[in-house]
Amino acid sequence: MNAQEYYNRVYDKLVNCFEYNGIITTIEKDFIKDGCDPAFPVKHFYKDKLSYLTKEKGYQVHLPVIGKNSQSVLMPLDFEIFLSDDQYKLYSDKEAQKHYFGLTVPVINFIKKIFTDRGMPFMLDYTPSGGHILFHNPMYQRSTKEIQKIGWLEDGVRRSCGRRVQHQIMRQNGTSLDAASVFSGLGRLAEYIAFLTMNEFKNNQNEGKLPVTISDTEIHCINLDNSWGEGSPWMRSIRSPFSLHRKNQEKYGRFDQPPLVDVVGGVFNGNEMKGEITTDRAVDCMWDLWYAAENSEQFDGYIPSSNDTIIDFIEEYKKSDLYAFHCDFDKQTDLGPGEALYRARKESNVPDWSKYVVDNPNPMAVQPINIKGLVYDFTIRANWHPKHVANLLRDIYSNKSFGWVQDFYDAYPADEKANFWARTFGAFAYWQTDRLIYL
Repeated sequence: MNAQEYYNRVYDKLVNCFEYNGIITTIEKDFIKDGCDPAFPVKHFYKDKLSYLTKEKGYQVHLPVIGKNSQSVLMPLDFEIFLSDDQYKLYSDKEAQKHYFGLTVPVINFIKKIFTDRGMPFMLDYTPSGGHILFHNPMYQRSTKEIQKIGWLEDGVRRSCGRRVQHQIMRQNGTSLDAASVFSGLGRLAEYIAFLTMNEFKNNQNEGKLPVTISDTEIHCINLDNSWGEGSPWMRSIRSPFSLHRKNQEKYGRFDQPPLVDVVGGVFNGNEMKGEITTDRAVDCMWDLWYAAENSEQFDGYIPSSNDTIIDFIEEYKKSDLYAFHCDFDKQTDLGPGEALYRARKESNVPDWSKYVVDNPNPMAVQPINIKGLVYDFTIRANWHPKHVANLLRDIYSNKSFGWVQDFYDAYPADEKANFWARTFGAFAYWQTDRLIYL
């Protein structure tokens, strides 16, 4: 079965995945010849092009996180196996991939149990490197309003979301600040889930197992990848269930293999898990489009929406040390532009490594494993408040003398990017040093 034949089999289900979306995000190397950035060749299309993009072209298709006219926000909870320079092993052959997926089963089961124990609906979508927990959050729902309340928007995000760009499909109507706040709130719930999971598996490394960590901060790990929560919400998308997945070919040059495929591993409707498959079965489907098409027959493609059960989960989060940390972080007064960088260069309580990063931040200060170390040193060794460490990162990202090529004004506003990483790794540093205990 080729890509076009596969898409013909699953097309009706794929359409249903885009229930709340009016736009399709597509990332393909074919677009480089049209002038797209070779590092991230992305284009956006209206939903009426879905048949052309899939049944004719066989492209990968992604769901924008912000729905049509900002009427819904998708939760794209993401977990994966991260092997750094050895990541190609996931794409070498099916049996190797089964081995690594087997290592993640306890983590996957734990995350699923967080949802099933509380009756929170979701779709489990397996990818060749891990999986997604997906659920929609329509803006009219009471539960979505509660998620919105725990969000926080920096000035840079407000500016970016409010901007309308007529020649850019994603930005013709802007993004409502209410939807942006929901996106932020979902990011904080994802962080809470990450800490619950890391806490459950905190002894993995001592037991010779892959450590469970957040955002690629160990060389080999099971990664709770919350990096989707960084940046302007209108930028963010996640590969659709039932989509092809060409990373084996495009990143690792395995053109001797067929394209892989994302596989639905089950849908929880709040009462029961339907169509649940093992990780071994999921990998079998990823490597054989016919099996994947057969597996799809038990699903209609609709991604569940959250319901009031998530309100109780928000209340759990609000009782945690993490929520108290977030509230304290948000209420702190920012240092003035440039002040944190000035103080950091005079700070005597951090090691030479961190001083080097401060003076030579490109690219170390945008790499999660290095940001984690920098935040730890200033938060724990030098006793800075994490918000002021965020101000240091903001000053670094805003300083053009460092030769940045990233858009730290619009796509990744410097204040939001800095707050995201300092808040994430500030909490992580407190957790490591037993200052953040009650989860």
